[in-house]
Order: sequence, then structure tokens, then C-alpha cells
Amino acid sequence: MGELGIAGLVALALIMAVPVSIFGGFAVYSLRIARKGPEAVLASARKRRELA
Repeated sequence: MGELGIAGLVALALIMAVPVSIFGGFAVYSLRIARKGPEAVLASARKRRELA
């Protein structure tokens, strides 16, 4: 494998940030559903959208 420069490391960090953020969002959403239940989570999302 070739040597990575600074630009290569930055690109690699950006590429890896996408799947990590998707997994993190899935984990937070799953925990929220497990704690509050799906009805409460959807109701709070609707309320948040109405306020925005």
C-alpha cells in the first residue's frame, strides 16, 4: 500500500465519518424507541416539525 499524505488522511476521515454518523443516529433512535415507545417518539417528532 502506498503512503497516505495529509490530503489522503483528510479524505479518509471524511469518508469514514459518514457511516459512523449513520450508525450513531440509528443507535440513538433505537434507544429512544426502546425507552419511550414508538408512539411517543413519533409524536415528539411531529411536534418538533410543527414548531419549526
